[in-house]
Amino acid sequence: MAKGTLLYFVSDLHGSSLCFRKFVNATGVYKPTVLVLGGDVAGKAIQSIVKGPNGRWNCTFVGKRYELTEGSELAELERLIADHGYYPYRAEPGELEAMEADGTLDDLFYRLMRDRLAEWLDIADTRLRPQGVPLYLMLGNDDPPELAEMLDRAPWGVHAEGKVVRLDDEHEMISWGYANTTPWHTYREQDEQQLAAAYAGLADRLERPERAVFNLHPPPYATQLDDAPALDDDLRVQAVLGQVQYRAVGSTAVRDIEAERQPLVGLHGHIHESSGIRRLGKRRGVILNPGSDYSTGALNGALVSLHKDRADAQLVRG
Repeated sequence: MAKGTLLYFVSDLHGSSLCFRKFVNATGVYKPTVLVLGGDVAGKAIQSIVKGPNGRWNCTFVGKRYELTEGSELAELERLIADHGYYPYRAEPGELEAMEADGTLDDLFYRLMRDRLAEWLDIADTRLRPQGVPLYLMLGNDDPPELAEMLDRAPWGVHAEGKVVRLDDEHEMISWGYANTTPWHTYREQDEQQLAAAYAGLADRLERPERAVFNLHPPPYATQLDDAPALDDDLRVQAVLGQVQYRAVGSTAVRDIEAERQPLVGLHGHIHESSGIRRLGKRRGVILNPGSDYSTGALNGALVSLHKDRADAQLVRG
């Protein structure tokens, strides 16, 4: 890949500490000059490790049964759980059930999210500040809005959502992490009209839209970057003769703004199954979705080399 400003983009880490460590350590592998994290940083579930009557800790995780004494083995299990994107929690018998009954389980969930994100921001500060590599990050649709203030206070990195940031002398970037509506009613969703208004307001602030990077969480509609398993009214995956059926679920507002403003690059995530690179619009700008495989600890990303009026991109996996 020819030299220029080299941007490394990932999205949808969903709490995987292993993927986040790989992300910041990529500076030693790919030698990017800019890092961009495109949203969905929070994990989706708590994994309880329950204290037994014999003082040992019990847990069933990804089909394997664990019974461990407190110490290095238990700490290693907790690291494994965190690397898969879950939040390990040492619980007394019946503790989480009681919290669910009295309505305090969400408070614990949010605390664990904040603790994990604070750990990540400290890692970014420790590893990226000495190298002077800029980091731009934002929340996605699956992230509670309350986490945004943590990004505002990040010791290293810029909370990019809603801003125009300059990547180099020639290229700017706009960012917006909300997604179009989903069947799951996630934390940060907007309808297409709301998204269109947000995108237009940001794009209007650009000096040169045709040289800009649009970091917008959902992929543009019907571009093969947004194909997800088709669901019925009960949210069951649809299959025909054993083959999962897919349909386009991306954002029409993303497609419209990118077709109208013709950015150099569109960075997208949100749909884990549809990694790829495409061209969109008269100027054939690069649009991409690296996809996500966070639950296995594999990190999907994209390297984008920015030149004055063109961009080259390739997908990478580590």
